[in-house]
Amino acid sequence: MPRNGFFNKNKNNKKLEMGKANRFLIKAFLVLLLGLMLVSLMVTLDKIFALASPPKVVDLSPEKGADDVLLNSPLIIKLNKPIKRQEVRLSISPEVYGEWKFKNPLIKNHLFKTLTFTPVVNLEPETLYLVSIENIKGFGLDKASAYEFTFKTQPSTETVLLEGKDQEEIISPGTEITEPALAEPAPAEPAPAEPVPAEPAPEVTMLKISLDWQDYPLSCEAASLKMALEGKGVSVSEDEIMERIGCDLSPRRDSLWGDPYKVYVGDIEGKVCKTGYGVYWQPVAQAANYWREAQAFSDWSLEKIITEIKLGNPVILWGIVPTGSLTDCSWYTPEGKYVKAFKEMHARLGIGFVGLPESPSRIILNDPWVGRLYWEIPYFLKNWAVFDYSGVVIR
Repeated sequence: MPRNGFFNKNKNNKKLEMGKANRFLIKAFLVLLLGLMLVSLMVTLDKIFALASPPKVVDLSPEKGADDVLLNSPLIIKLNKPIKRQEVRLSISPEVYGEWKFKNPLIKNHLFKTLTFTPVVNLEPETLYLVSIENIKGFGLDKASAYEFTFKTQPSTETVLLEGKDQEEIISPGTEITEPALAEPAPAEPAPAEPVPAEPAPEVTMLKISLDWQDYPLSCEAASLKMALEGKGVSVSEDEIMERIGCDLSPRRDSLWGDPYKVYVGDIEGKVCKTGYGVYWQPVAQAANYWREAQAFSDWSLEKIITEIKLGNPVILWGIVPTGSLTDCSWYTPEGKYVKAFKEMHARLGIGFVGLPESPSRIILNDPWVGRLYWEIPYFLKNWAVFDYSGVVIR
């Protein structure tokens, strides 16, 4: 064989071997790449399914099935991701008087991952309680789940009214901190339960009016009236109520704006005190009179509220959201009338009280923004005083 033929054949063999090696490496690379893509796809799908699935309970206090729970023990329920607070349904059976709160937000006042319940009156001794959390929804697909657990309280023979609990903590979006107001500092979580001195159980008077969340950012007045009318057997929507109240959509021009003593001022979905505000008691009473007898008032007393509740009449009350500040945004109407206004203005529905009628220790409020509240009387009176003890009683 010619010498150059041998070398050519050898070169060809080497090329074939190199080609096979390259093809092997390419195949190996493609297999590796495909594997990485599959892993990435699985991780992505897992995240998608996680977002699409409802939030899950990941921690409880007291533990599920606990059988020696203190009578003043708070409940703490932690979830793996934020919950839609306005859609979840919470209940405890037998019924317990106390406040549910949403805590541990991912961003300020939004996307809460923790539920707490603080009893206002001690739990019953040696009693099995069932806690139900229904319609649990996250912010992915519109799927819902439910969760329930039981616990049993320790032996005892007395119940007491718990004092000194934190007041409302949720604040309205966009509130500015300018000067001291009526808020009180509160712990991030309910304090651990401790044994308390025994006293007679307090009397609780409460109208059977369900809590209803407001439909719009600035519709607390309409939402409060809606709840009050529901309590009187009249079912209406916030939109129907707003049609009766009327609305002045004229933009604010420096210190000139509309008259909340006549109509709703601004955009119900606007930015408070800039493009939207609210309405005061007279127009709300006029609207309510279309369905039921209603009376607007100012300079009322606590005794008058208690009397109306005893008669079965809910009372809409104007106060403020306790933010740690009170931001004056008052203005004049085009006619020259002065309108006292605060960025923290808020309306709630009075539905009950704790204690004897002549000396109640707390007032029970349905707040369409944060839930049911049990406010100590001195704190409530300071809050109510900001708008001159004003409101509307629905009879």
